[in-house]
Amino acid sequence: MQELSVMFTMDCEPAKIDVTAYGSMMSASGPDDYQESERSIRAYVATVKQAGFSTTLFAHPEVAAAHSQLLLELQDEGACLGLHVHPYKLKGGRYQHDLGAYSSPAQRQILREASDVWEEALGQKATYFRAGYFSANDFTFGVLKELGFKGGSLSIPGRILPEHCSVWAGADPYPHRAHLGFRQLRGDSDFIEIPVSMDFERPTNRGAANEQGYEWLYIPAERYEHPEIVRHIVQRVHAEAHPHGVIVTDTHNDQDYSQGDHPARVNLDLTLRSIERCCAEVGVRPVGATVARLCDRLRLEQKHEGTMGLGG
Repeated sequence: MQELSVMFTMDCEPAKIDVTAYGSMMSASGPDDYQESERSIRAYVATVKQAGFSTTLFAHPEVAAAHSQLLLELQDEGACLGLHVHPYKLKGGRYQHDLGAYSSPAQRQILREASDVWEEALGQKATYFRAGYFSANDFTFGVLKELGFKGGSLSIPGRILPEHCSVWAGADPYPHRAHLGFRQLRGDSDFIEIPVSMDFERPTNRGAANEQGYEWLYIPAERYEHPEIVRHIVQRVHAEAHPHGVIVTDTHNDQDYSQGDHPARVNLDLTLRSIERCCAEVGVRPVGATVARLCDRLRLEQKHEGTMGLGG
């Protein structure tokens, strides 16, 4: 039976008490305080785990510091941890733009600063990454590889959001080795990119971030039809029989997933049920995955394929 990997992710934003007025203006996502954040993270992970799936938590450095015990506890229970960065949300207020607005040296400096705080808080090196707003440019994958990152989930195929330097029109929608010269192409680097899943049958001129592109599995988006998005993604992956078919969702830690009637929790439950139903309808088996698991699998499979081809 064909398998379909399912990767539930959360961008864990710093509490608003840690963000400047300018940072909040640039990105309003994030909990009021870390009690709200912990409640959201715990309930999201527990709900996804109860359905048989794993969670990837991309944590901003301030979240890693505030929630070090929580994140390490969840990691021990199967969650995968990665780094999340909005430059203007970093403490100190030194940066004014999204990551994709910066040169290679500036990105290197931003990511080193953020990684140092994250590593000190959690006692381990950050090796997976996602930028706020999925902001990146053609330098980003190369900088991440140079800094020792193994992979991430940076792209959102079809998105056009230039005010946040997030343009992914034409990007490869399946997991792939990143191209270090042109971000929309698949390449041959050791950095593995896992794109967020898009519904190419549901175009929009005003998405969840006011972007042009397609509806996607952003769980809190109240105007999205999550069951339809799931159905279209499952049908596309099944029809194309891609060896690395995957569903990748996203949310933030400012949604109260502990409350069954909260709109985001309702959407999460709908998404989970839709994945089970739609996969059964086309005869594929949904399998829980994290960004680490998918990156390792893709790297090992392609290494094996390359070795097999040497004997020609």
